[in-house]
Amino acid sequence: MQENRLSLAFCAAVLVSGACLAAVDEVPYRGGERPADARPGECWCLFTIPAQYKTESFQCMVKPESCRFEVIPAEYETRTERVCVRPESKRCITIPAEYREESYQHMVCGEKTRKEKIPAVYEERTEQVCVEKERTIKHKIPAVFKTEEYQVQVCAPTTQWKRMDCPANGSNDANIKMERGECWCLVTIPAKFETRCKQVCVEKEKCVEECIPAKFETRTKRVCVEREKCNEIKIPAVYETRTRKVCSRPEGKTYEVIPAEFTTVEKRVCVKPEAKQKIPVPAVYETKTREVCVAPASRVWRRVECDKAQNTSVENGNVVK
Repeated sequence: MQENRLSLAFCAAVLVSGACLAAVDEVPYRGGERPADARPGECWCLFTIPAQYKTESFQCMVKPESCRFEVIPAEYETRTERVCVRPESKRCITIPAEYREESYQHMVCGEKTRKEKIPAVYEERTEQVCVEKERTIKHKIPAVFKTEEYQVQVCAPTTQWKRMDCPANGSNDANIKMERGECWCLVTIPAKFETRCKQVCVEKEKCVEECIPAKFETRTKRVCVEREKCNEIKIPAVYETRTRKVCSRPEGKTYEVIPAEFTTVEKRVCVKPEAKQKIPVPAVYETKTREVCVAPASRVWRRVECDKAQNTSVENGNVVK
């Protein structure tokens, strides 16, 4: 254990001597990997840098802020008051009704009406009555035709070659001879016609209307000159004189006012009600200390000189000779 501490001290001395170099030649430790930028002939040591702490003080609340209440008693005083012992009232007094005798007409039988029937008045009158209405009869006149002749082409005109009889010496040149029967001519054959007949309408078929006048006859009928009617005859109503008791003044009421009765009494009145006053109580604090980690522990690779680190090996932060 002591040897390990000496080795660490030795490595620390070597690193302090090359502080400038160590600041540059330092690689953070990443698991089991070695420094990636190491060159042949270089020595690298794994160092564990312990965590750094500092002591700081802080305020701790021992008792939280609160409040208390102080009771302020109510205030009373004696007062006099006029109190109604019996309220005002009314007494009802009835005044009897007054009556008188009077005569009036009473209808024994109501008004009536009697109907008198007047018969209708008739007279004989003659008038022309249409027995048969005017009508129209249509007569059909057939169409008139005549026969006409016309030419119809049966065969169209054509041309045809025909053999012609020509003289043997038909040419002026004596050396040229033409044989008889070797002459052809293009002949026009005229068209062939035949006569045919056809029916031509001279006058179209038509209809002639004949008007037959209406037929009338004289008839006699009974006509109502004045309709049947009814006359109403009014029969007046029948009355008789009677007497009756009539109220000249109806029953009435009057009220007598009875005044109210009062008395004076004393009573204790609350002038100011009981109340509570809120008094705040501040919180209580005390000063305490605690250790705070300034920098956590870490592991780094650092390059050292090989001639000063002879026979020295570092494994997991422990330096072994």
